[in-house]
Amino acid sequence: MSQERSEAIVIRAVDFSETSRIVTFLCPGRGKLACMAQGVRRPKSPLAGLLDTFNRLEIVYYWKDGRGVQKLGEATLLDGFSALKSDLEKCTYAAFPLEQAYKTAQENEPSEALYGTLLSGLDGMRAWDGPARVHAMWQVLRLLSAAGFEPDLNGGEEAKKSYGFSFESGVTQPGMRADRSLSAEDLGILRTLAGSRNACPRVRDSVPAFQVLSGYVSRQLESEFRSLRVINQLFG
Repeated sequence: MSQERSEAIVIRAVDFSETSRIVTFLCPGRGKLACMAQGVRRPKSPLAGLLDTFNRLEIVYYWKDGRGVQKLGEATLLDGFSALKSDLEKCTYAAFPLEQAYKTAQENEPSEALYGTLLSGLDGMRAWDGPARVHAMWQVLRLLSAAGFEPDLNGGEEAKKSYGFSFESGVTQPGMRADRSLSAEDLGILRTLAGSRNACPRVRDSVPAFQVLSGYVSRQLESEFRSLRVINQLFG
């Protein structure tokens, strides 16, 4: 067993017992890292309040090869993203890329690009003053790119009013099966978002573009998203 230290973002936390919780972190060097936080649910625990989702921490944990859940030792708060958490719309939409990172990252696999992309996305969402849905789409596209799952948005260059979109690949060619249709304007929104690497651009808010992107992510990761259900319940 070795003691290790890492920067980390809390991407999931599940109660394990009356006093303990299993917390899953995204770490640059270890990827998805699950740790047992013993006693964290006790009111006087030094870790109480530190292990909320979205929090960026410096953690100390005890690594043992072959063990699925490691032991958490210490945690120091680096950024609590309080401005993001206090905004219901931002927090709800930011949960989508956070869950995407959880489902994308692999255990004990270096994930510097994924970690950096998630961190910059959360930091950008905090200061964003436009529609939260737009920024969430930008974050999702950046995470897809970091993981090598980005959709093909360059097909169908001929001028049309609408295009077919496949959740398997992206924009379809004539004669190919499509899961949804996408207007030329909404496709342009996705292209603009995908083409901006450093910051979310100002584009029109689009429910159809968000729905198409959500369907693509769900298919690529072969998973349903709890965060999307909450978004639909709160914002339709």
